[in-house]
Amino acid sequence: MAVTVPNAKIIDVAYGSGLPISPKKKIVYLAALLLGVLIPFVFIYLKHLLDTKIHSRKDIEDLTTIPFLGDVPHSDKDDKIVIGSDARTSTAEAFRLIRTNLGFMLANTGEQQQGKTIFVTSTTSGEGKSFMSINLAAALSLSHKKVLLLGLDLRAPKVTQYLGISERKGVTNFITNESLSLKDLKFSIPEIKGLDIISSGAVPPNPAELLLGDKIKDLFEEVKKEYDYIVVDTAPVNLVTDTLLVAKYADMFVYVARANYLDKRMLNVAQNLYNEKKLPNMALILNDTDLTRGYGYGYGYGYGYGYGNGYLEEEKKPWYKRLLG
Repeated sequence: MAVTVPNAKIIDVAYGSGLPISPKKKIVYLAALLLGVLIPFVFIYLKHLLDTKIHSRKDIEDLTTIPFLGDVPHSDKDDKIVIGSDARTSTAEAFRLIRTNLGFMLANTGEQQQGKTIFVTSTTSGEGKSFMSINLAAALSLSHKKVLLLGLDLRAPKVTQYLGISERKGVTNFITNESLSLKDLKFSIPEIKGLDIISSGAVPPNPAELLLGDKIKDLFEEVKKEYDYIVVDTAPVNLVTDTLLVAKYADMFVYVARANYLDKRMLNVAQNLYNEKKLPNMALILNDTDLTRGYGYGYGYGYGYGYGNGYLEEEKKPWYKRLLG
């Protein structure tokens, strides 16, 4: 057995490249690169495809022909009144800019000797209509004008709730009670000097019928003689007809749309009202905009509001919020 010749003979020594046949690193890296580009692209595309909310001024200008009055950036502060004589935040400056633009909108409304009525409305509830009314009235009162804030949302009054005061007699009581005068209804708050307020009053069972009466006409005729500006907080136009019933008393309408909240398709409601001239002298305000998005034209508030140069107090965010955008 020791001298038996083996059946197998080595003809040549085995050899190899020294590299694994599978998996091949170049193909793996190429596939990872393609997936790394493709997956975010698909995610971003689907996000934009499914996103139906308005975000910036550009969204509004692309979808409507309504004059744009200004936008109010988001504020992390819980204060309901964001503007004051010493306020230097971006939100306060936004209201000052809107106040200036209002002057141009009201320049050609006639009746210079009488007060100007500025009605504030929105498409649906939750868009910041009452917040806008209060701060707009505060901004106008800082210009040393006699200003009245009038609550005319009789179904869901929010002015007194926003100001943190108890409900009191207001417009509803004035309409239903002949013995009451406007002097009995006016009140003021220490946070806004020079501003008179009349709340909506008790919620009536028939608000639309009350707004059709002659007492509303008498109310506006009286306040126009006494005040330079009357800011009127009205009901959302897409939910009830109340605002359309009193639109004839307005010198202009401020239509509030909230960013990241209102569906783009709902802008058709505002556009139809503008085309049909149901809301006189109408202009649009975008509320609660994101500072990080800018205006949609490649520049943001950092340019116009001079961040970092001492002109404004920056509203600083925690590092993790800035990181997440």
